[in-house]
Amino acid sequence: MEKFRSRRSRPLCFGRVNPVSTLVLPHSSSTSGAGCHGTDVAEAASVRISPDRLAPGSSGESTPGGGQPNTGGSLLANQNMVLGPSVPIRRLPNGASPQTGPPVTSGRSDNTSPPRTMETMGLASEGARFVDAGLPTEVVETILNSRAPATRKLYSYKWNLFSAWCRRINVDPVHASVSHVLTFLQEKFSEGLSPSTLKVYVAAISAFHISLEGGLSVGRDPLVTRFLRGTLRLRPPVRTRVPAWDLAVVLQGLAEAPFEPLEEAPERFLTLKTIFLLAITSLKRIGDLQALSVAPSYLEFAPGMVKAFLHPRPGYVPKVPTHVPGPIVLQAFYPPPFKSLDQERLNLLCPVRALDTYVHRAALWRKTDQLFVCYGSPKKGGPASKQRMSKWVVEAITLAYDAAGQPSPLNVRAHSTRGMAASKALMSGVPIGDICDAAGWSCQHTFVRFYNLDVSSTPGSSVLPR
Repeated sequence: MEKFRSRRSRPLCFGRVNPVSTLVLPHSSSTSGAGCHGTDVAEAASVRISPDRLAPGSSGESTPGGGQPNTGGSLLANQNMVLGPSVPIRRLPNGASPQTGPPVTSGRSDNTSPPRTMETMGLASEGARFVDAGLPTEVVETILNSRAPATRKLYSYKWNLFSAWCRRINVDPVHASVSHVLTFLQEKFSEGLSPSTLKVYVAAISAFHISLEGGLSVGRDPLVTRFLRGTLRLRPPVRTRVPAWDLAVVLQGLAEAPFEPLEEAPERFLTLKTIFLLAITSLKRIGDLQALSVAPSYLEFAPGMVKAFLHPRPGYVPKVPTHVPGPIVLQAFYPPPFKSLDQERLNLLCPVRALDTYVHRAALWRKTDQLFVCYGSPKKGGPASKQRMSKWVVEAITLAYDAAGQPSPLNVRAHSTRGMAASKALMSGVPIGDICDAAGWSCQHTFVRFYNLDVSSTPGSSVLPR
């Protein structure tokens, strides 16, 4: 297999195809090697988080758009909107796909497992209702696929729990009365379940339950509606606005051993660093990252390794299907030649550099064209599941804290990278609409209600440019 050199490149960005603009950092200098590269991607919306120094608390002043790169000691700099010309693309060589195992030719290149028995059994009652109503089998299958596979699996699990409870009291779960449903929900509420979890139970029961008198579903019954409203008053949701971890500390740790030097880093740390940088700079869900491929034409590098374009596999449907999945656009960060030691150190956080190194290192053991593959036995080279990739992101955060000499944070979730990156971008002046477009949120309310964090309360915020 042809050997590729891992080249150093430029600024951290999270990207999504958008015909309007590109969200990028202000150019620190027009001179090569002094911050952002001078070429921008046309028809791609990207949000970049750009660290200026790796030591939280270091001093200096930032001069966005000036002749010098930001030196405010922060790990995140301002973002502005810039339109730029398109860049010629260098594709991975055809016939030289970076993999050693047999290629995956199926459209379902994510290698997801077929529906489990539990899920099939759980959907049987819902499908049977439609068949009894006279609908053809093909129509029923299409209707059942209106829900995402993860949703169907979750509903199936909740319904099985309700069915087991009904059997204990000799009640047919399909024809259970509202009184039985409310009794079951009250037991779960007394066990400490949150109102949001109870809503999932209601949705699952409504999916499989025979409609009540008057044609109402369980979820639309007035008593069930009032019960759920009562749980909200008795146990209102509590959502912390303070991040569980500091991005500045994590980026500092990722520039230290054992993550560097990247070309010599063990497979584990190379994988962890790459997936974290892609998660934080793309604003994408883990499912979106799992859909990426290294097959020819699905992973592309611009000449000079100044940009990388990652396309989802054919037929991939994102969580919000109204958003057409476009390529993730990564822009290189502080490429050589370096004008200072700070720039050379900042280049250690370049996502294009990490991706290039990972792709060619993983080619030695990969057995699938999915981008992220397992690095340890017994599944080495096989496609990484979403659960495993989520654990990698959490592990990258905790190990980066260790490398930075900080105690590991508690209650870290992989999904928190979306809120962290989006909140940093908003604080830096990026329009909220562009953030939602890049993240794939259907409306601004989703970000404001669930993801907006008070990033100014983190230790690294003290060195952010004002």
